[in-house]
Amino acid sequence: MNKLDRYIIINYVKSFFLGMMMFFLIFLLAESINLTGWIMDGKFTPGEALKYLGYGIPEIVTNTAPLGVLLGSLLCISKMAKQLEITAMKTSGISFLRVAMYPIIFSFLVSMAVLWINYDTLGKSNTKKNNMKILKIENSEPVKVEKEFIMVREKRDTILYAGYANKKEGIMKQIEIIKMKDGFKGISKIYTATSGKINPKTNEWTFENLKEHDGETNSTQTIDTNNFKFKLSMDDILAEAVAAKNLTMPELREKIVYFTRVGADSTAMRIDFYYRISFALSSFIMCFIGLSLGSRYVRGGAAVNIGLSVIIGYSYYGFSTILKSLASSGTMPIYLACFLPLLIYMAVGIKLFMNAEY
Repeated sequence: MNKLDRYIIINYVKSFFLGMMMFFLIFLLAESINLTGWIMDGKFTPGEALKYLGYGIPEIVTNTAPLGVLLGSLLCISKMAKQLEITAMKTSGISFLRVAMYPIIFSFLVSMAVLWINYDTLGKSNTKKNNMKILKIENSEPVKVEKEFIMVREKRDTILYAGYANKKEGIMKQIEIIKMKDGFKGISKIYTATSGKINPKTNEWTFENLKEHDGETNSTQTIDTNNFKFKLSMDDILAEAVAAKNLTMPELREKIVYFTRVGADSTAMRIDFYYRISFALSSFIMCFIGLSLGSRYVRGGAAVNIGLSVIIGYSYYGFSTILKSLASSGTMPIYLACFLPLLIYMAVGIKLFMNAEY
């Protein structure tokens, strides 16, 4: 790595973090407006508000990364073009690809970092943020004390149905536990009980009037509850349906497979899963657009570059949002809705890059 490489890397990284910080503060300011009202209403202490903001940082980072890459690329290259450094490099026989190499590598690493956040951290932080909002703003518990009409999957092959559950009493009523065959190809056994009680220390259940129905022989018999092991926490039983954005990608994938097998609608989860991948890769694509536009020196400098970044970045957000809505309604295939914006902007970015004024 020579002095030119170090100069380009330092300038690009500075421009990237400047762009990230600008858009990060905009998103943070929007979040802070709601928090200020909640603090004034006494629903949050300042310390709790900071904790709530902290839980929202992964989502803000993933949303601002493509904008940061786009603006960073524009600022870095346009500054070099303004100072005639680009012209000097061209005269020296240095290709534009050579100048753009390290920004492209850096933007790829940013995309991988965003994908890693989307894979695991995003769902966990969104869950904590959502639970805190429910507890403090809606004055209710993230997990209910009691619930009717329950359906929970305990393991990959086990589904629990119950008419009623109460956390304080530690009971369930009108219980049906279905054991499925491998691959959900049929019912292996069905266990029914009039009621059940949990051991809060072990999360193991004992049942009243427990009966076993064998799906193979079509026979039913009464069995001793001590010979039947069933372990599931009351929080899992009473948990509400979780929004797709509050799940990690492994959890999303698992639920998609399960919902598909039992014939339930997994559209929202599939959209969220594939969009997390495509949106993470958009940071890499935005680099090509930013570098290409930045190579064209225009009057107005930073103001024009910031304006271009906002227009291009939010047009991507807007286009993606429209297509996701179409996919949700079943008008457009999910894969196409999630990846079409990426493919279009990639084609535009590569075309601009190949025709960059250098």
